[in-house]
Amino acid sequence: MIRPSIHKNYYRNSRARKRTQILTRCVRSAKILTVLLAFGAVSFLFILAHDALVQSPYFKAETIAVAGNHRLSTQAVLEQAKIGVGDNILQVNLKLVRYNLLANPWIAGADVERDLPNIIRIRIREHEPVAVVELGRPFLLSDSGEVFKSFDSADDVQVPMVRGLSPSDVDPTRSSQSPALRAVMEVLRLTRLYGSVLPTISAQSVQVDHEMGLTLQGFENGMAVRLGFGDYESKLNRLRDMIAYLRGGEQLLNVGLMDLNDLDRVVVRPSAREALLEVCYRKEM
Repeated sequence: MIRPSIHKNYYRNSRARKRTQILTRCVRSAKILTVLLAFGAVSFLFILAHDALVQSPYFKAETIAVAGNHRLSTQAVLEQAKIGVGDNILQVNLKLVRYNLLANPWIAGADVERDLPNIIRIRIREHEPVAVVELGRPFLLSDSGEVFKSFDSADDVQVPMVRGLSPSDVDPTRSSQSPALRAVMEVLRLTRLYGSVLPTISAQSVQVDHEMGLTLQGFENGMAVRLGFGDYESKLNRLRDMIAYLRGGEQLLNVGLMDLNDLDRVVVRPSAREALLEVCYRKEM
């Protein structure tokens, strides 16, 4: 017995499939549109809230507190920061303000923060100049050993001149300070201590010789003090004793050079071309 063949209605199935696909696409599109509308509405609300906050008088800066400035005036710091009273503190870009402050060569570090609702606090750290370094033209040297700005006659500083350093000695890309710069910084540190026998203002210049060491010039009526390299604290202590000895005999004004490079003796040369005066100090055992 032959079974009759069954013919499926492909045309009807195709129309049903198309209707299903169209309905699926419509639902998907409606969901995407709903999400986009919701996202747009939320964004719009955020924009309205942001505008309300940055335009609100409640967040206008009534006080800009500046601390850490000694050389720069408060007004100079505010002008450098490019902010002022009345600015909305939520609209102030703290990173940009800090960048503006660090553009001033006198400012070594800066911190800026908001104190809600109406205060901006600025704290800066200024470079402390300890010497003028001659590198073809004069630059200011900070207490951290950094050359931070060109020296200008308008700079109100009373520090010694350092001669003999090379640009490589003060290269900021060095991993550590050169021996010559380390020696200069150590002597400058010791001369800045309270009660030092060599106050910084007394030594008009520091001459650096990469082979022979340091010589302080212009101290005590033009006297030069040769320190060489190393043991600076003990050398300055011996210098103190030697100055007290010479002052007692009223001979200090006649001294042209005092050499402390040898740890076992102090060599004193008179300012006039006279016979060498040598005074030896033996170490106490």
